Amino acid sequence: MALYPSLLIIKIASILGALVTKARKILLTIIVLLIAAAGLLAWMMILPKPQSAFADGDAAPDFTLNDQDGHPFTLSSLHGSRVVLVFYRGYW
Repeated sequence: MALYPSLLIIKIASILGALVTKARKILLTIIVLLIAAAGLLAWMMILPKPQSAFADGDAAPDFTLNDQDGHPFTLSSLHGSRVVLVFYRGYW
């Protein structure tokens, strides 16, 4: 009779171990599915490449805009030098 309770304890321990293992598998599956869903959402949110009529290295069309002091600035005034244009739509 002393053997029976020890077998019962071993059986309960193996059942609990199986439940913990099953819970870990379920948790791991949920984590993998969440990561896959986040990756899919990030992939769908990638913005399309902007379409432009100009290629790299083409001459920019001439334009005139006001500078930060309100004076007119014409792009052709910088003809012959390298120019980087930055258009910022901010509130400065």
